[in-house]
Amino acid sequence: MKTLVVYYSNTGSNKYLAEKIARALKCDSEAIKPRLNFFPFLILFSLTKTGFGIKRLSRNVSEYDRTIVCCPIWMGQIISPLRDFVKKYRTNINRLYVASCCGSSDAAKDVKFGYAGVFRKVKDMLGDKCVLCEAFPIGLVLAEDKKGDGNAMMKTRLSDDNFIGEIQKRLDDFIRKMQS
Repeated sequence: MKTLVVYYSNTGSNKYLAEKIARALKCDSEAIKPRLNFFPFLILFSLTKTGFGIKRLSRNVSEYDRTIVCCPIWMGQIISPLRDFVKKYRTNINRLYVASCCGSSDAAKDVKFGYAGVFRKVKDMLGDKCVLCEAFPIGLVLAEDKKGDGNAMMKTRLSDDNFIGEIQKRLDDFIRKMQS
């Protein structure tokens, strides 16, 4: 099955996750590049559910059986680069899978800023084309005594040094689902 991994990453964690997925599946990957990549505006666009658009991908999305998007979740909202990607390529996407390195924990996935609401919104945008959404909470790589520390969570980035244990198991499960 021909697969494309696209990603938007402000801090590098979702880029790291996208690269791990692309290596595991031996597939193409490409960054989503907003036309205006200025963080405060991206936050504003995300909160107001608008966008400034994204630059055209170099790859043709319609040539891929499935597209995996790796992107963060900001304040419980679909980030504007993801929203713009879906709007621009909706008719070209055959099957969409979402993987998100996010700040929400599994226990808080259904609260206002949790990831479950964002995943529902993506599924609403794409209907049956959205096959699977999986969260990779940054808290999975934090030491037990740091899991409730918002500052530690905001400063932590995925890396080869911390991508072990539960988060690696979650990625392995995600890859198995992709391969079945």
